[in-house]
Amino acid sequence: MRAAQPGDHEWIIAAHGDVYAAEFGFDERFRDGIAGKMHAFRELPGPFNRVWVGLMGEQRAASIAVSDRPGEVAFLNFVLVLPQYRGRGVGRAMMKTALDHARAHALKEVQLETYSCLVDARALYARLGFRMTRAIPGKQAFGQTFDQEFWSLRL
Repeated sequence: MRAAQPGDHEWIIAAHGDVYAAEFGFDERFRDGIAGKMHAFRELPGPFNRVWVGLMGEQRAASIAVSDRPGEVAFLNFVLVLPQYRGRGVGRAMMKTALDHARAHALKEVQLETYSCLVDARALYARLGFRMTRAIPGKQAFGQTFDQEFWSLRL
């Protein structure tokens, strides 16, 4: 795992678009949304905000980012493990890095947004102790319908 380098941000955007299209039928608006979020993320001030890329050998395999929010809260974003690297502990390792970073900065809570169709990701979040705090059922976006969910973990 390493901090994002030049070219990684574009890879994260493309990988999200490709994986979500293939696995969940999301249309190009999802990739566009990720691009917008990445642009906004890169403009955030402060030393806390980080993007990491997980590697398997020399290949990019995963991504995660963390940013701070008011009230001693961290927010996770861009959580992704490419399908061919799943089941090897990559997602758990990425989450551990982000959670350890938040703890090292004395934050009290970590939050994230996910969708009901991301069954494996939701299972990982639950295993790590995250709990769903809010759900918006029947969200229509990216050419699909799903529940938008917000999860949190007290540190």
